Amino acid sequence: MDCKTATLVYKTGNPLERIREIFPEAWNFLSDQSLAFVALKEDEFDAKIKKSIGKTPFGFRITHRSDTEQLTKDISELLGDITSRLLLEQHFSQVVGCPLYFSTICCSSHLTADRELTLDEVLPIQRAAVELQ
Repeated sequence: MDCKTATLVYKTGNPLERIREIFPEAWNFLSDQSLAFVALKEDEFDAKIKKSIGKTPFGFRITHRSDTEQLTKDISELLGDITSRLLLEQHFSQVVGCPLYFSTICCSSHLTADRELTLDEVLPIQRAAVELQ
């Protein structure tokens, strides 16, 4: 997150409310992803990744986006800033009633998981994603 935006988010008020105001499309996207993860909602890219890597001992859902979209850049900014990522994970975990962990992966994909993933767990997902994108 750039310094100007971080100042707007963290200097005063509720940071989550500020994120929601500044990044409304990203907020809605993360909300939709959280609900889709819990509902086990199908996604074509996700299904191909899961078919490629097989069964995992953890739950995850991955979606792919165009890297030219502003939403992709906003998600990357929000999840790349550890404070906003942790705030968003905490908030949406409370909304859906289970732990959620957000990441960016591949070129322009969003990953939701039910726990923090290790390198050994995420590397096969990464490899399958770059193969499919």
